[in-house]
Amino acid sequence: MIESARIRLAYAHDRQFAVSLSGIRTLPHQIEAVYQAMLPQPRLRFLLADDPGAGKTIMAGLLIKELKLREAIERVLILCPAPLTIQWQDEMLRWFGESFDIIFSAVDQQQLTNPWQRSSQVIASIDYAKQDNVRERVWQQRWDLVVVDEAHKCSAYTKSRANRSDEVAETKRYQLAKRLSESADHVLLLTATPHHGDEDRFAHFLRLIDPDLFPEPHRLGTEAASVRKDVLRLGKDSPWCLRRLKEDLKDLNGRRLFPDRHARTVTFRLNSEEYALYKSVTAYINEFIPQQTGQRRSSAALTRTVLQRRLVSSTCAIHESLKRRLKKQQDLLDELEGLSPAQRAKRLAALQGRLPDAEQDEDDLDEIERDQLVDEFTAALELEQLRREVAALKDLVEQARRVRELGNDSKLAALKKCLGEAQFLELKDGRGKLLVFTEHRDTLAYVREHLERWGYTTCEIHGGMNPHERKRAQEQFRTGAQVCVATEAAGEGINLQFCHLMINYDMPWNPTRLEQRLGRIHRIGQERDVYAFNFVATDSEDGQPIVEGRILHRLLEKLEAMNEALDGRVFDVIGEVLSLNDVNLPEMLREAAYDPRRLDEYLDQIDRIDPAKLKEYEEATGIALARSHVDFTGFQHRNLEVEEKRLMPAYVEAQFLAAAREVGLRVEPRADGLWRIEHVPADLRSERLASVQRLGKADPSYRKVTFHKHHLEQAAHVDAVLMGPGHPLYAAVDEKLNEKLAALQGGVGFYVDPLTTEPYRLHFFEISIRGKDSKGSDIRLHGELVAVREQRGQFELVPGDILLNLPALANPPSAVDPVHTQAASDFLKSTYQLECRARCQEERQHFARICREYLERSFDARIRRAQERAMLLAAEATTKPEYKLSADEARKYVEELQRQREERLSGLGRLEIARTGPVRHVATAIVLAAGADTEAQLADLADELDPNVRTRSELAAEDIVVAALKEEGFPEDRIERVGHLKLGFDIRAHRIADPATGEVLVKRVEV
Repeated sequence: MIESARIRLAYAHDRQFAVSLSGIRTLPHQIEAVYQAMLPQPRLRFLLADDPGAGKTIMAGLLIKELKLREAIERVLILCPAPLTIQWQDEMLRWFGESFDIIFSAVDQQQLTNPWQRSSQVIASIDYAKQDNVRERVWQQRWDLVVVDEAHKCSAYTKSRANRSDEVAETKRYQLAKRLSESADHVLLLTATPHHGDEDRFAHFLRLIDPDLFPEPHRLGTEAASVRKDVLRLGKDSPWCLRRLKEDLKDLNGRRLFPDRHARTVTFRLNSEEYALYKSVTAYINEFIPQQTGQRRSSAALTRTVLQRRLVSSTCAIHESLKRRLKKQQDLLDELEGLSPAQRAKRLAALQGRLPDAEQDEDDLDEIERDQLVDEFTAALELEQLRREVAALKDLVEQARRVRELGNDSKLAALKKCLGEAQFLELKDGRGKLLVFTEHRDTLAYVREHLERWGYTTCEIHGGMNPHERKRAQEQFRTGAQVCVATEAAGEGINLQFCHLMINYDMPWNPTRLEQRLGRIHRIGQERDVYAFNFVATDSEDGQPIVEGRILHRLLEKLEAMNEALDGRVFDVIGEVLSLNDVNLPEMLREAAYDPRRLDEYLDQIDRIDPAKLKEYEEATGIALARSHVDFTGFQHRNLEVEEKRLMPAYVEAQFLAAAREVGLRVEPRADGLWRIEHVPADLRSERLASVQRLGKADPSYRKVTFHKHHLEQAAHVDAVLMGPGHPLYAAVDEKLNEKLAALQGGVGFYVDPLTTEPYRLHFFEISIRGKDSKGSDIRLHGELVAVREQRGQFELVPGDILLNLPALANPPSAVDPVHTQAASDFLKSTYQLECRARCQEERQHFARICREYLERSFDARIRRAQERAMLLAAEATTKPEYKLSADEARKYVEELQRQREERLSGLGRLEIARTGPVRHVATAIVLAAGADTEAQLADLADELDPNVRTRSELAAEDIVVAALKEEGFPEDRIERVGHLKLGFDIRAHRIADPATGEVLVKRVEV
């Protein structure tokens, strides 16, 4: 029972408890973010904006685990892009033992009950959750913690209106996150690109953290920027934001965490047949899919882009795409020819074709969705126009077939030549791995077929694979295949740091995709320099330009030239740099294909890209001020202390096995040193258990269980389950154990100490410190198992694990002497518990002070500006009645701001409160000297009446006084027995006498 409480409350001593219980090796910047910046905050509103590959998912998982171990949260919602849902679910379960349900349309619609309410831990695509028929149900739930990944996609901007005041235009993603931020207890926003080169959007984005702290940019202008900079200037001391760059990150030994990156452009020329096809397809696109306006604009742009990108991807890809489009257009033509003229016109008008979600970029759609939209889109408004397009498509399909059958592929030849270079020679002996990115599955199959002909072992990852198939392919790449050929499905959510060679066979038009691709291999765990080869067709054999290739080639050259100026960060900030220089790459590539005469104009625009604009912008917005460097010396010192106090896995293992025997759970050893559990009884999975309600049900069985995290790093045990506190089965076993032993609580056990000459008592107590959350609800701030040694009436604190080194005697448990227990409890309350309360209060007051200072500044600026406007309108209203309504609204707005100010600051006051909670006696151990007469020692303890120990009659008298004080309204946890302190009185009680003034009434009673 004592060991159960010690392990359950081990976070009081093991300050990185979740690290001990998780299958991860944490790094200094991750420890700093979780344990210094986020976990101490009473109400978390935080933006984690580290560079790509820094392990933001791991940091979020650590935070979730720690808060759950402290029973500070139960309901967690994670919102992320759809392709990342499986990765989040997998990593939360694998590394932290936390089970999350993924809710998507099929799950949502097929359930008889509301899955948002039923599931306590949910992962969902933000684009699904934002839908009108879904988000109301999301908002209706109480979420303790909301995590938003890729949070920069939640955008809002100031919309100017002629002759009217500006207004804020919010995307549905932003509206979803905004409402959740207002209601959730804790909010964590994750992004590697918090600003994306747009100051107005960045200012609105920060308001998701705290709208009272970050003023509206359109209302306060430069004052809003000033407040924002002051907040971000706090760096790692900021309670709201943390940003670390790759070059600043180090491992546990102080070495650079990320190796260098090298990029090289591989150019090639199209042969005459390929160039002729290129010209024919380009002409078709310009004639039959011209640029559109209105709601057809996005669909036309998407269709043009996909066909252009397939054209430069491979002859195979454009051939298959043209065949599919021909079939769709032919089917449409056949349908229209069977209709009357009026019906034809109506049907064509209905084919407006648009993206299913205006907020989604082209790259947010998977390849199947893109193909469907592209194949079905038509710009034809008349039947004859459609007939001409079908005829043109037939000619193109035939031309593409002939080129394909010639087999003279310039791009494939460039690939084969590239693979002969020095960096790729290690593929032959198995030392290296190569990741090849294409944009289309047709190209993927084509490239993979030829790689295998050339003698390479390969695997593939693409969007048509389900999550389990992707995971198997990833493992196949890690353990066997030399080359993985992948589409953009591998660009997000898959970690391939065991590979250091990459070829972009198809260059993405979205620069962010280039960052994401490189981030798959240039991430934590990569031990070698990373090499990326970018394939670009720039000309035909006779020197005719390939406009898209020329632009991409010039851009890659420019990026390489800028790399030094950007401190090697160029591949992490491509999107921001282009945005700040007004370069819209996808639009530029589309326009160049439509009007090749503008090629030189676009090349000049790329040449004028200025990397200094990024630094200027980051300084102007304040995000540069948020950059933080890890205090590595301080980290090493703290880490040494943490390691000394870390909960040992062997103790957790021994406690679980002993508890399992007590509650009837059969745990069997495996030949490999791990454990298996063939059957988990129903009573350990019952929903009546508090642990099941909090953590979910345990699985029916466990094939492979370990208590040691290093096992998970071994290839043979990647499928093992890490068991420990916070795991559903461990918690259920622990709860059933305490139910079974409830009658023994407060009892006495007997032990032997071979190093003592006199007997003594060990009293074990569970103490708590209580406080308030932002809504005023009572919460536990701190819990701990504390051991008090009593010998000859003297008391001292001793380690909670002291019994682990003392052999137990077979004496049956007996009742404890209340005189000694009460004396030990009083000693504990008046010393250590008060110290704990002071520490908790100081920590909470520290954050409250910072929040109060900056909230006051923000509110004062907003109120001052609102008052100025109200005064101007009031003055106008004295002579112009039409201004009266506006003047009244302005006055009410000032009053509302003042009310909000008082409410927020009052809420901060609640967060500062920390008070002592109940002290629960768990058990007492009587420890005897080895070799001495047991009966004589027990008699000595019974006869021992030190002056510091009160008599039973005194204790009974105190009980009467305590009962009377309760009757007077003094709370039980505010009544202290302090007679042993020799203060001149025996009982001290206090309560708030006047809630309005905060006056405290204190009573001191001598018994």
